[in-house]
Parts: sequence; structure tokens; C-alpha cells
Amino acid sequence: MNSLTTVALLFAVTVALVGGLLFWLPRLTRPDLYFAVTVAPGFRDSGEGRAILGRYRTLILLCAAAALGLVAAGTRWPATLVAAILIQYAGSFVAYLSCRRRVMPHAVEPVAEREAPLRARSARLPGGWALEAGPLLLLAGAALDLNRRWAEIPARFPIHWALDGRPDGWASRTPANVYGLPAEGVLMCLMMAGLAYGLVRWSRPVRFGGAPGEAESHFRRVVVLVLIATEYLMGITFAGLSLLPLRSGPPPMAAMVALPLLFAAIVVVALVREGQGGSRRASVSEQAQEGRRPVGDRTLDRYWKAGFLYVNPDDPALFIEKRFGIGYTLNFGRPGSWVIIGAIVLVPVIIGLIKVATK
Repeated sequence: MNSLTTVALLFAVTVALVGGLLFWLPRLTRPDLYFAVTVAPGFRDSGEGRAILGRYRTLILLCAAAALGLVAAGTRWPATLVAAILIQYAGSFVAYLSCRRRVMPHAVEPVAEREAPLRARSARLPGGWALEAGPLLLLAGAALDLNRRWAEIPARFPIHWALDGRPDGWASRTPANVYGLPAEGVLMCLMMAGLAYGLVRWSRPVRFGGAPGEAESHFRRVVVLVLIATEYLMGITFAGLSLLPLRSGPPPMAAMVALPLLFAAIVVVALVREGQGGSRRASVSEQAQEGRRPVGDRTLDRYWKAGFLYVNPDDPALFIEKRFGIGYTLNFGRPGSWVIIGAIVLVPVIIGLIKVATK
């Protein structure tokens, strides 16, 4: 199996993984949120709700089939591999918008009551900052090893390889080129740590008490642990790449792509088991206790743009549960959210400027 075939196979796995998640996504949201619209409990199990779901799933399968066809062509024309991913995402988004329009006439207002905690919520990260230090220690160890073996690094070493394994990019042995990757890894890990802390500190819970509150708390903890695990994946990846000047051959490309895919598959399984907001763990008596009135995520539909972007300057929370998807999104009506976005954009820009300045 040549390198291009291996890459195409990994793309096919990605398409299948994304397609499977998108296929089941409408059933993983909170029970009274359907295609990012607040609906009456039980609507998604009604005849109309099932018909909408059937239409959505048919479109998702068609998008995945088209993407897989392009991936198959990618064994001869590599450009079609990127086109496959773009078509799958664009087509799936159109499918979502189409079905959302069909759900909107059935929208209802969520319950007006709000819950408040009896005690302050802990802002402590799982494992504390000691667990957060792991990826940074890996990167520091890689940098120290490079310093100790500086004389073994060639004056000119490869930094990029073609699909056939031949080097097609080179760098000279300078401090910026040698220590650049560990420094980039530190920046990326710090960014992920900041997101994890922000999620614990500035997210707004929907429920506090009973089984639903416990399930939601557990869900939030799982998402934070996923962010921390991502830090470790980044730490391992950047530390390994930073040691490439000490080896003669190319990095194991298949393993480098397969490891993130395996990690993504594990994350998807973990989140699917939870359901959005822990809804798959919550007690089924929740709706009965609410008098069959929808709770949803306790936000009004008018604050959601296309069901994806939440813009509410009156809501102090920075992190809000996604309405279509699993996890959290930002409240784009708060200045703090734009600070976070700026930091996410700024880190790659800084890395790019450093690379340009040291060439």
C-alpha cells in the first residue's frame, strides 16, 4: 500500500466517523431541543418529527456517499481528498438548515422559571493544575534532550516530507528552528488549558438539582477531561516532532494521522454515551416533574443565529451548551468571548510570524 493510498484510507475513516456522528446527532441533544429549536417534549418522536429526522438522515448519507466517492478518486487525484471533506461538511450544513426550517413552525417557549444553586460551584479543574503540568513537562523534556544532544543535530535537517517519504523541506540548525516546535506546543497546550478552566469557571448550568443536575455536572466534567486529554495529545505530538532533527528518516505518517483519529473516535463514543448536557443519563421523570413543559437549555430561540451562534449580551455566561452538537459554544454577545477568539487566532499567527522571522 503506497503513501497516497494510506492517506486516502485515513480520509475515508474520517468521512465515515463524521458521517456516523452527524447521522445520530439529532437524537443526542436535549429531548426538547430539535434541530436547535425549542419544541414540546415528545415532538421529535411524533410522526412529523420522525419524518424530519428521516429526511435529514437521507441527506447525510448522500453527503457521506459523495464524499467517499471523492476519497476513492483521491488515490489518483489527491486534490479530491480535500474536496471530499468540504462537500461532506457543506452538504451536511445544508441538510441541517433544511430540516431546521421544517421544525421552526413547531417552536414553543421554554419554562420561565430559573434554578439557582444553594452553594457556589467549584472552579477547580479535575486533577488540579498538577495534571495540567503533564504536557508542559513532556515538552520541557524534549527541549532539554535537544539541548543535551545539540552536537548530534545535523547542520541542515529535513522538516517536511512528500507522500513518497522523500524530504522536500529543510531547516538549518538554529535555536529558533530546533526549539520552535516545543515552544509552539507550549502555546497550544496553554490555550487548551485556558479553555478548560474557562469552561469550568464561566459556563452556565441549565439544571442544578436531582438526577438532571448530576448528569449535567458529569457531562461538563467529561468535556473538560476531553480538553485536558487533547493537551496531552498535543504535548506528545509536538514533543515527538521536535525530536525529528535527531533521526534520519521521516516520521511515521500513518501513525501520526491514525492516533488523532483514534483519539477522536474515543471522544465521540464518550460524548455520545453522555448525550448533550448529560441528557442520556438524566432521569426520564424530569419532563413529568416539569408538567410536560420544555426546559431545553433555558435560552430563547431568538438569541440563536441559525441555531449555531448564541448572541445575548444580557447573559453573563461565556460558555453555553450547543443546541445542535455535543459540547459548548461561546456567547458572542459578551466581550470576553471575543477575547477568547482573539487568543485562539493569535496563537497560530504568532507561531507563523516566528517561523517567517527565523527563515
